[in-house]
Amino acid sequence: MTTLEDLYYGNIVPHEHSFKRGSAYSEMLSYVIRHQDSLIPTLTAQLKETFEKLKDCEAELHGMNEREAFISGFKLAARIMTEVLCKPSED
Repeated sequence: MTTLEDLYYGNIVPHEHSFKRGSAYSEMLSYVIRHQDSLIPTLTAQLKETFEKLKDCEAELHGMNEREAFISGFKLAARIMTEVLCKPSED
């Protein structure tokens, strides 16, 4: 199967990624979770609702940023490949 076929059939999911335990990402995620877990019990019901809305909005923003970064990276890669394949070598 080609890469394009894999992408079409959902075998490649560009927005999903894993991370290794102990990595910088893993450590930062642990800090976020720990701070969130210590903050939530101190909030009133109304503040908990506001906090959940804030997290939802941040997740949406992160998704938008990841999508735009993917698109920009794909466009850059396409321009590079076009240049490599179409322009004569100046060796």
